[in-house]
Amino acid sequence: MKIFRKKVNFFQLLATQCEIMRRGIDALYKYCTSVGQPDHESYGDMVIAIEDEGDMARRVLVDELNATFITPMERNDIFDLSGQLDEVLDYAKNSIDEMRLFKIEPTEDMTKMIAILCDITVHIQKAVESMEKHKNIAKDEAFKVKSLENEMGHRYYKALASLFESDDFKAVFKYREVYRHLNTTADKAEMAMDILLDILNSL
Repeated sequence: MKIFRKKVNFFQLLATQCEIMRRGIDALYKYCTSVGQPDHESYGDMVIAIEDEGDMARRVLVDELNATFITPMERNDIFDLSGQLDEVLDYAKNSIDEMRLFKIEPTEDMTKMIAILCDITVHIQKAVESMEKHKNIAKDEAFKVKSLENEMGHRYYKALASLFESDDFKAVFKYREVYRHLNTTADKAEMAMDILLDILNSL
């Protein structure tokens, strides 16, 4: 008797990654807006825990990909899109790690940058959830992400300009590293949407 393997829904696995990623960025935002409150550090711990959850979701997807003969899209595209989504969450964790390592508190510029990332992850989630049945919606959401990435670039350079007005060079170095990671997070999000758009064009 042949035992047939249950069909794997890779669209759903990618959507699960997006949901975890969005929660991680939301927790990062709450970390930045809760300074001085009793639960402030708990949000940082939450980002780290959610990043671990994201890593597990990525491992599950890769394991399923390796065990599946036929996929609904190019397996390299699935792998690469999943990887970029994972990196968005990785950079959120790196931002927490660096703020704690450098013993710095979130600035207004930092919080504004992360607010943009929150918007980005909402649109990424909508784009990925729409891939299978609503391609046009997925494309629209992907282009919204790309527009927000441009907004992040402007916000990033504005934040740097403000930062470099300070004479505290140690603080400048510390904050610049965190700002750079936040900007790179948006870059990774845009790369994810480039892959998604390529997938949609091939479906």
